[in-house]
Amino acid sequence: MAEPTPASPDWAKASGDVWARRWQQTDRGLEPLQAPLVLAVAERARGGSFKAFDIGCGPGSTTIAMAETFPEAAIIACDISEALAKVARQRTAEIERVQVIVGDAEAVVATQAPVDVFFSRHGVMFFSDAVQAFRTIRGAASDSGSLVFSCFQHWDLNPWASELARAAAGKSLPEPGREPGGFAFADPVYVEQLLSASEWRDAECRAVQFSYTMGEGDSPVEDALSFTTEIGPAARVLESLPEGERDAAVDRMRDVIERHVDGNAVVFPSAAWIWRATA
Repeated sequence: MAEPTPASPDWAKASGDVWARRWQQTDRGLEPLQAPLVLAVAERARGGSFKAFDIGCGPGSTTIAMAETFPEAAIIACDISEALAKVARQRTAEIERVQVIVGDAEAVVATQAPVDVFFSRHGVMFFSDAVQAFRTIRGAASDSGSLVFSCFQHWDLNPWASELARAAAGKSLPEPGREPGGFAFADPVYVEQLLSASEWRDAECRAVQFSYTMGEGDSPVEDALSFTTEIGPAARVLESLPEGERDAAVDRMRDVIERHVDGNAVVFPSAAWIWRATA
């Protein structure tokens, strides 16, 4: 039997606030996914003007990349975190075609229908009922609408998460299951079933291997350690430990991070899926 895992992040409040404060570091890690994600949208998006919706827009980085790539697109950027949406609103203030709204995407999409392209960089793995959420999103899509999103591959292919979480715990840990979280969509067979059940068709995924930069600068190890003790699976393990055990856990995490130093950066291998489906 798998051991219980710490509670999922509260994106609307505390966790969203932390991510908003650390948005430049989270962006640094996921930035290599930006180009393949936008390319996947370009392969599905129709030419000229269209309406797009960013599910879980975070600080707005993917929204900005989309706006730059598709100068005639009108883009709705949505996040459940007020703090993250505020960052996105500030960063897109000069882009008239972008509207940033706060709310649960599942509850908001109907007010924006019909949408031609739904897209998301790692923002769709947190729905409590994924089939219902994707079905609701499908219901707001135009007849030729499409869905494009990224998500992580298997836990063990992402040692920035798996190695550091095990180091924090000081023991082997079970891989995450299908509960809402960063690795909920790691199994492509499962995701294909979810999309089919929610009435999306022609679903396909593409594997992307990339370098996840966790720390950089004059003190890359300290930069990475500061980040990973606040955000990610290792941080949640750390929070679950008795206070007297945390210093030793941080030392073990530091050992892992030091093995991944590359010049003035801390770089971990990482792997993701880029999914595409049609309404």
